[in-house]
Amino acid sequence: MEAVRALLELQRKWSRIPAADELLIERVKTREGWHLFVYPFDGRLVHEGLAALLAFRMSRLSRITFSLASNDYGVELLSPTEPPLEAALGNGLFDPLGLLDDINAALNATEMAKRQFRELARIAGLVFPGLPRSGKTARQLQVSSGLFFDVLQRYDPHNLLLSQAVREVLERQLESTRLGKMLERVSRSTVVVTEPRKPTPLAFPLLVDRARERVSSESLSDRIRRMQLALERAAG
Repeated sequence: MEAVRALLELQRKWSRIPAADELLIERVKTREGWHLFVYPFDGRLVHEGLAALLAFRMSRLSRITFSLASNDYGVELLSPTEPPLEAALGNGLFDPLGLLDDINAALNATEMAKRQFRELARIAGLVFPGLPRSGKTARQLQVSSGLFFDVLQRYDPHNLLLSQAVREVLERQLESTRLGKMLERVSRSTVVVTEPRKPTPLAFPLLVDRARERVSSESLSDRIRRMQLALERAAG
């Protein structure tokens, strides 16, 4: 705690350190666009689903495009125009009701379920992976299982293998049960929105996470160092 004391003081000065019964949202305007940083502190897998869910629910209120990033602390939503945060909060942005329908639509769960179906089809004996040293490639297996998936989805939509594929995507990849519990907790919390002039220490790791996805001739360490120097100059 002594090592991070200066960062915590800077976080408190520029924005806020959320209490246990609060959800902190930071809205920051930079040259990149409008950033929304949300900090539920519930783990990366839950936050990946949350980022897509929040982006989907806000996109229903206005035409907008988001870039997403997540880590163990929270999520970042970056858009070229100001997102309708207040309208979305009033419209149940963190409402656990309709979670499964919304997250299916947000993450195109049908395609994810089709990829998951490949393993189920192999175990069920619908596809044969081939003999040792002459087996089928992953792409060939995916095509074969994808055909089964499409046929079952069209002519037998209540097939247990389809239900299992969707369930495994929601539970293993998106941790939908934990996401639902987190939304229930957040719905009972006080949402605190701050507007720092610059990204805060809590936001910095999210900026770094998104920087990993960019194609650049600079090394990642050089870009992080440049971002760090800018933050240190702003902090004095």
